[in-house]
Amino acid sequence: MATESEANRARDIHQDRLTSSGVHSLSVERVKGTEGSFAVVAWIQRADRAKTSLPSSLTIEGKGGSIDVPLVVRESKPFQPE
Repeated sequence: MATESEANRARDIHQDRLTSSGVHSLSVERVKGTEGSFAVVAWIQRADRAKTSLPSSLTIEGKGGSIDVPLVVRESKPFQPE
């Protein structure tokens, strides 16, 4: 379980590595069915799914040691301004 603050920190720390792996956008969202648990969401294109290898969690250091923040992968086209 990760707090919103921990999930945002994990997104900030790992964003360069994730974007170089094919992720076009990152967000932090509440985990459904939990109270106060958050995950980092990595958005990729469907065409990149087969060649994108991402971990199931992102590790950060917290006050009590290592914290594993869940990483959820979702598919969508990158945003294109009109």
